[in-house]
Amino acid sequence: MQDYKEQTKKELLVKIEALNRLNRELLKTFQETERLEFGWSGNLGQWFWDFTTNEVTFNPLKAEAIGYMKEDLPEKVPYEFFTDKVHPDDKDMVMNSMMDHLYGKIPVWEVKYRIQAKDGSWKVYKDRGKVTERTEDGKPLFLKGIVFDVTKEEKEREDLMVKNKTLKNQMKQDVITSLYSRSAILLEFAKYANRAKKQDQPLSMIVMNIDKYPLLEEEYGIILSEEVLKETGKIIKTTIQDKYSAGRYREAVFLILLENTDTEEAYDIAETIRQMVSDTFFAIPRRISVSSGVSLYKTTETVSEFIQKTTQKLYAAQTNGGNQTIL
Repeated sequence: MQDYKEQTKKELLVKIEALNRLNRELLKTFQETERLEFGWSGNLGQWFWDFTTNEVTFNPLKAEAIGYMKEDLPEKVPYEFFTDKVHPDDKDMVMNSMMDHLYGKIPVWEVKYRIQAKDGSWKVYKDRGKVTERTEDGKPLFLKGIVFDVTKEEKEREDLMVKNKTLKNQMKQDVITSLYSRSAILLEFAKYANRAKKQDQPLSMIVMNIDKYPLLEEEYGIILSEEVLKETGKIIKTTIQDKYSAGRYREAVFLILLENTDTEEAYDIAETIRQMVSDTFFAIPRRISVSSGVSLYKTTETVSEFIQKTTQKLYAAQTNGGNQTIL
């Protein structure tokens, strides 16, 4: 125990003032607690920080939640005991927010941050504090606040975000071909068309169809014919890589969008896909072929007009016998 006889009068007065401030705030808090019933989920209790002595008084739950028992704590706990354990990526945000409040720039210090437990794991705390007493010239003397362990809530929120992202991706993806779904590829086209107008760059489209696909369904059934769709989707994806976008428009019809690409290059890509499909052995004993139409987008065209124009070229290719590309 500290020997107060060894302290100067000035040091004792500082200590007495600090205790007086703490007692005043404790009394006020107990009165508030009776009215408010601090029973909120994750509540780790209140904390008190005497700014002049840099001593923090807090509910032991705040330290126990990160694995520190009473015997692990120093006799006088400075605020650095907790701030030094804040995640490096969060620390600047936490300290800046605290300093903004201490200097009166914001009314309340309210932050959410990751804090490292004794075993090396990370918890998420939500802390809210406020200066309750200042000097005549505005310097902080005393702060009090309340802290919550929101680790569980944050984990649930992150899990929900992952599920939502997965669901969103599933909605964007055609389940058979793994290319964009109809709605997703049309949305991509709208974005590409807008960029083409603004940046005055070419935008080409390939409308591709598996020749005589209804006959494949009729002769070999849905399962085997869908394998043809799936394999064709893989060939398209392998050919265009991440440079272009492709989606299943309907049944066995694909839209391939080629941004900043003229029709000659688009024609070459369509021909590459056509040849790869022709050379591929599918799960059915029949040679598979595709036909395509290729067009360049005009900024005066609507989505429907552009697709219809390109589809007419596709129909012409199929009418001419299929297994060909018309520019």
